[in-house]
Order: sequence, then structure tokens, then C-alpha cells
Amino acid sequence: MPVPVDPPGTSPEPADAPDYEDAFEAVTRVIGWYQKRILEETRAAEPDTRLLARLTTERRACAADRRVLERADPEQVATIAAAYEARWKELTRQEP
Repeated sequence: MPVPVDPPGTSPEPADAPDYEDAFEAVTRVIGWYQKRILEETRAAEPDTRLLARLTTERRACAADRRVLERADPEQVATIAAAYEARWKELTRQEP
């Protein structure tokens, strides 16, 4: 039985590199954070329209990044995963 070979010019993915599912989960978690904040602000007695606009813009950018993952190479996946893990830490560090 032949052993599968990577196409020429590709390097094997490191064992500890995040895969698509990890990156997708990280982006989705951040989208959820923005969605929760949008909902909270929408329900506020006096919603801050500038904050709502910023949160909505950020959520849309995250959704766009999640779509990029569909065609991303392993290096791009790892970059997106790392960025969203860092963003998650930043966002949740500010929570009470």
C-alpha cells in the first residue's frame, strides 16, 4: 500500500499547530462575546449608539475572518487562531 505524500513545496503542519476547528471555535467564541455585548447594550435604558455601532462593526469583521478560514492555508489558520485567542483574553480580562 503506497504511503501518502504531501504535494511538492508543502511543509508538514507542526503537531501543536491549531487546526481549522480550533480557529473556527476561537473566532466563534469572540463573535459570541460581541453578540452578548450588543444584546446587553440594546437592552440598556439608554443604549449607547456609538458603542453599538463599534460592537456591530467588530462582530462583522470577526464573521468575515471566520469565512476566510474556509480557504485558509495552515499558516493563515494558525495566525487567525492566535489572534483570536489573544483577542478573547483581552475581551474577557475587562469583564467584571
